Amino acid sequence: MAPVSFEYLIDALRSLPGVGRKQAERIAYYLILKDDKYIDELLFRINDCHHKIHFCQQCNNFSESELCDICVNESRQQNKLCVVASIEDLQKIESTNSYFGLYYVLQGEIDVKTKTNLSPSIIKKFMGLLQSRSFDEIILATNWTINGEATAIFIKKIINELTKANVYRLALGLPINSALDYADNTTLKYAIENKTKY
Repeated sequence: MAPVSFEYLIDALRSLPGVGRKQAERIAYYLILKDDKYIDELLFRINDCHHKIHFCQQCNNFSESELCDICVNESRQQNKLCVVASIEDLQKIESTNSYFGLYYVLQGEIDVKTKTNLSPSIIKKFMGLLQSRSFDEIILATNWTINGEATAIFIKKIINELTKANVYRLALGLPINSALDYADNTTLKYAIENKTKY
């Protein structure tokens, strides 16, 4: 039987997304065998990241300043906006090097099954962005799932009420019931380049 402290470590590791019992055990064994210097550096980096990183005041991306690197980059196409569900999706699109506009992160999608809506503060902030900036093109890059589509429909309604921007949806290459995180860069690049009017 393993020591209680070891079981506590495994339990803590299992709380991480996508980490099961076996994976947690492997990580725990790995950490126990490392020296104090490694553990201290790991803990320092986790703590440093936790305290320094917050959400961009404009788009909700990760940032160490009031605005993220994308929002302050004047070389980005200021008249284009890509609406994504998560920061992971933003980073996935950025990795394709095929989109050069701005972003807005919804920090989630509408959950049709549980009838959970998007955060009111996130929507209010999004509406403020639409009213303060002029966008010619807005891409809805939520997932091609029931929740993603419900979110896209909801966001499109807000956009149409507040702006005259052309609204597009990611298209070619992304099958129904697929998540952006599982799309390879080539597929996602084609989806961005062949977006359709929404």
